[in-house]
Amino acid sequence: MRVKLMFSWLMVMALILVLSCSKDETNPEVEIKLNPSNFNISVKDLTYNSAEIQWTASLIADESKIVYDVYLNDELKAKDLENLSYQFEELEAVTTYDIEVIAKSTYETQVVVSYALTTKDTPNPGAIAMKIDELSTDQIKVSWVNSDPTQNLSYAIYLDDVLRAENLTVSTFTFSELEGNKLYHIKLIGRNEFNKTVESKLDITTNDYAEPSDFTLSVESVTGNGAKIVWGSSESEKLTYRVLLNTVEHAKGIEVLEYEFTSLTYNTQYTATVEATNEHGKTKSKQIEFTTLEAGVPADFMIFIENISQESALIRWETTGDKEEVISYKVFVNGFFKGEAFNVNQILLERLEAGKLHQLKIEAKNAYNKTLEKTSEFSTLEAVSLSDFTISSQDIEQTSALLSWTECVASDGSKVTYDVYYGSGSIAKRGLEERQYKATGLRAGQEYTYKIEARSEKVLLPRTQTISFTTKAYEVPGEFELKVQDITETQAKVSWTNSELPSGGAITYEAYLNDIAYTYNASGNAFIFKNLKAETNYTARIVAKSQNNTTHEQTIRFTTKAEAVPEVQLSVANVGIRSFELNWKLTESPSYDSYELFLDGKSIKAGYFLTYTFSDLQSNTSYKLKVLGKRAGKTYQKEIEVKTLAYPEALDFDLVINPKSYNQVEINLNDFQDKNRDRFEDFSEMTYEAYWNGAKESWGEGITSKIVRNLEEQTHYNFQLIIKYADGSIALEKRADFTTPENQAPVWNSDLKIKQTGFSFLELENNFATDAENSDLVYTYYVNGTPLQMNINYGGNTRGTGQIESGVNTNDNEILLTHLESDTDYSFYIEAKDPKGKVGRSNTIQFKTAVDAKEVFNIMAAIETNVKQVGPRWSKMGKVSSMKEIRIFWNIDGVKMERGQYIDPSKVIELGGDHSLVLDYSPFLKENPDVSLSFTVLIKWIDNEALEESESTLIVIQE
Repeated sequence: MRVKLMFSWLMVMALILVLSCSKDETNPEVEIKLNPSNFNISVKDLTYNSAEIQWTASLIADESKIVYDVYLNDELKAKDLENLSYQFEELEAVTTYDIEVIAKSTYETQVVVSYALTTKDTPNPGAIAMKIDELSTDQIKVSWVNSDPTQNLSYAIYLDDVLRAENLTVSTFTFSELEGNKLYHIKLIGRNEFNKTVESKLDITTNDYAEPSDFTLSVESVTGNGAKIVWGSSESEKLTYRVLLNTVEHAKGIEVLEYEFTSLTYNTQYTATVEATNEHGKTKSKQIEFTTLEAGVPADFMIFIENISQESALIRWETTGDKEEVISYKVFVNGFFKGEAFNVNQILLERLEAGKLHQLKIEAKNAYNKTLEKTSEFSTLEAVSLSDFTISSQDIEQTSALLSWTECVASDGSKVTYDVYYGSGSIAKRGLEERQYKATGLRAGQEYTYKIEARSEKVLLPRTQTISFTTKAYEVPGEFELKVQDITETQAKVSWTNSELPSGGAITYEAYLNDIAYTYNASGNAFIFKNLKAETNYTARIVAKSQNNTTHEQTIRFTTKAEAVPEVQLSVANVGIRSFELNWKLTESPSYDSYELFLDGKSIKAGYFLTYTFSDLQSNTSYKLKVLGKRAGKTYQKEIEVKTLAYPEALDFDLVINPKSYNQVEINLNDFQDKNRDRFEDFSEMTYEAYWNGAKESWGEGITSKIVRNLEEQTHYNFQLIIKYADGSIALEKRADFTTPENQAPVWNSDLKIKQTGFSFLELENNFATDAENSDLVYTYYVNGTPLQMNINYGGNTRGTGQIESGVNTNDNEILLTHLESDTDYSFYIEAKDPKGKVGRSNTIQFKTAVDAKEVFNIMAAIETNVKQVGPRWSKMGKVSSMKEIRIFWNIDGVKMERGQYIDPSKVIELGGDHSLVLDYSPFLKENPDVSLSFTVLIKWIDNEALEESESTLIVIQE
């Protein structure tokens, strides 16, 4: 504020002093000037636009006179005051002012004290109480009272957020021309002279309108298809009417007092409703019932049947009465519906059956759903028919045949033609007028079927006849004999006698073996089958074939000779408890056969090998072995039986069960291992099965002890242990039962101890709780009896409630409780809870946080006696050892240097009731004699709590 001015003034005075000393070297005396003492400023009375300050007296050693100058925002407000107070007027509300009081002595020395003052806010209006004075269907009158009668307010009033009046000075208002039975939202805003507002709201529903008065309703007349109703009403009301019949609206908004219904259904009961509505939309309704009269049947009519043919007839009718009464005619033939006529009096019946009597019925229906039936009958004309005829086959050869048939005659003498079909319906010839057909391109010795259809233009279905015949067959080769010769392991010769045709001719022979063709032209009445398999059954077939492809065949069976079978020799070695070795060889050598090995009938391995070791077998068990050899498609085998050795008998032992806690026990098997140690090689692969109250639990191999967890406290258990050999057979069984103990709460092994207390934190030393079951404990931290939230982010809580900064549920040796309120009493304790809900509580720490000086943590430049040294000065905060850092940023001519300077907190000194830091800036000025030097100071206090960080302060120095 006034530091620059004071600093410049001191520099001038120092220069004058140096010059005067240099001119008057004969006067060695130095004038001693006394300084006024420091003093404190306080506020006596503070409003929104005024403030009275007072200060303690500044003292001087010789008790000479002290006067005071008062500045407001660097503006001089009072000069040479002798009293110790001053009243500021015409200030701005909610505004911070910088105040300086300068104590001046007669020695022209002075001390400056600064004070920051913030004015209060302007007063708010009092609350408004609003009430309803009058309420009707179209009007609301409201009034209100202000709770602060000292303030004069002007009012603005709104209805459904629409401004209805403003700048009101009265305390009542009436809303008119409203709607009945409607919810309205009233809002009243009062404004005082400082433009502060207060708001009051009221929701009110206007009164509902009255319903129309009662009225009469009667039926004046009723017919078969209509009715008229009339009603009476009060003449003083303006009403409109809505008319309904059976809930269907017929008229709306009418003002007459009658209504006539038309187009009704005969002999039907109806309910008529009249609803009266007044000008406010209120309604009243009346109902009345009536029944229409019965309707008559349709007018009589006559039936006429014309244009009768074999399959159709024209049906016509004429009405003798009022034709308009009939709305439709339905026509039925032989009880089946054939059609319906509406605007015509005839219908054409088609697709009738020829030569048959038909029963006709016509049903007339009028608009009232009444019906009248008339019946008649007629016969259709007879249909044209075709006479029967016969068919015969002649001149049958191997590839052709002649078909002929008698004449087919139409009953009406019309022309008849013939269609010829063969096989499954393929057409051979269509539209023949002559009565014969020659079939050609046939095959010898085959049966054929032909069909002849006689057709006429006047006949829908043709007359049909069929015939079957067999063509002549070609000659078949005669009998012959077969025989087999020269049979070996791989071939055989088949020979035969000659086959002949009755009329002579050439014959060829085909040879087949097991239905596989070997040759289609075997010469010399013999054929040799080669590359056969030894000891195999075969069927040879010889086919004699003519030039017309007729054949005759003979078959003969034979078996090739067998090959010599080798002999295999088996041997067993290294028989153990669960394994042995099998070896084999042939009596003849060398051999290149493949082998397949079987164990108890199950194939184990196949390939080229002569030895195999069996493992993982059952102890003391006999096994059947078979070796199957294969050579050139032939097999040979050898079998043997081998029995494995038995396990040595396991020695009994004492089963030891040690309850370790309420939910776990230890099963100790060391006694079993000790007693059976000399058999360990046979027992090393033993497995263990445990049963807890019948529930199985597999433990695996090599168990010496087993800790079983997740048991229930104070629960009885039946325990069974089965020890099995590697092959699954049982070696020993042990049984025991026991009851688990009760769960114990966690125990704190030492008390919580305070390590350090700050103005917003508490640091504790702690060993945490222990649990007999070594369970994972959940810790809950309580501040003033209230539990803290777990796993929250830093800064998530508001200051004053407390927050744990160390890890949760970990055995830290330290606990840091932060975000506390300064200068406040607190209590703190911890609860440890195990998974079963048992809780152990620590001791309670009572403590009080230190005073937080952050509100007065402002930095100001301090001029020392040596003007070459200057530095920041601030109110004393606490131990310097708890300061985090001091950071200095140097600027030369307003340009910030690349690197700042970090000052060790140990450089801080105590200066009266303040802290101070003296900086020697002369090296910078020597390097830059013609520039101004400035630096920015930033101080962080109390470890990492950024709450205690000063504002940056700029200090400017110039040589």
